[in-house]
Amino acid sequence: MIDFSKTEEQELLIESIKELLEREMPAEKERECYRNGEFPWDAWKAMAEAGFTGLGLPEEVGGTDVDLMTVALANFTISRYGGPLAAFYSMGMPTMYDVCEFGTPEQIEKYVKPYIAGGAPLALGISEPSTGSDVAGMQTSYAWDGDTAVINGGKHYTTCGMEAPAIIVIAKDPTVDNVHRGATMFLVDRDTPGVTINKLPKMGHEDAPTSICEVFLNDVRVPRSAILGVEHNGFMQTMANFTRERIANVSGVIATAVNAFEDACAYANQREQFGQQIGRFELVQEMIMEMACKIENMMNMLYKLCGQADQGQDVRILAGMAKYYCSKATCEVVDDAIQVL
Repeated sequence: MIDFSKTEEQELLIESIKELLEREMPAEKERECYRNGEFPWDAWKAMAEAGFTGLGLPEEVGGTDVDLMTVALANFTISRYGGPLAAFYSMGMPTMYDVCEFGTPEQIEKYVKPYIAGGAPLALGISEPSTGSDVAGMQTSYAWDGDTAVINGGKHYTTCGMEAPAIIVIAKDPTVDNVHRGATMFLVDRDTPGVTINKLPKMGHEDAPTSICEVFLNDVRVPRSAILGVEHNGFMQTMANFTRERIANVSGVIATAVNAFEDACAYANQREQFGQQIGRFELVQEMIMEMACKIENMMNMLYKLCGQADQGQDVRILAGMAKYYCSKATCEVVDDAIQVL
């Protein structure tokens, strides 16, 4: 049975994040960030100083070891009130945890601690131009030249690629027939020779303060110490990563839906037509009711997903369902909100 109530600690955390973001990221500053395409580093540093960037990461690396439910609630709150900060936090949820989970002490020192102190998260190089979501169909490969891995290929839709200090690149060993047993994760610094990163235009907000990129890897040479985790275990590590990535996605899109819903409700109580507020018309009331139902369903699915994950259950199917449903339902809520507005 899932307990849908928040703990006192979770309530205090949410309120603390909200207060900080309302102070550091007022609405006009958020709009300015999107107009100018500038990331608000001062607000992100304030998040770090308050200890929020380390949520969900082990205490021994400087983080705060909390459950996935708490991390999801934090991401939901940052996505509601933090504007462009949400992309950094959502990206850090899977990638920085990956380094803590699979990385060496040297890798943790190099990548995780600067992030907790207010640096950018690592990016994730999984999707490719020709394979999309078919991870097993990856074409990016590597070969050994002594103790140096030579990586060739390309990645697509790499979130925060322009801002990240390094990218977690998954590449296959072509000498292994089964990609599930022949893929490896590498930590590739963005300034490594042979790495080219281009920002992709995004429909609707091309100048967004955080980037989505294409990454080209041309004879990129990295040492054996750049392996994240175990060689040939990269596919399984990626699958383990997806639960956190999908929880980040789900909690983030629900925040978008809630913001759109609240804007629509506020406007419906202000705008007057035919001598009364438009919120008094049954058609508008039906739209608002349907929006509220979808948000309730999404929140319930998020709680169930996090609750089962925190209990150690296999949530791979549920995580995929949640990402599908919540992304689709959020688009429907936003579309209805636009109609009301």
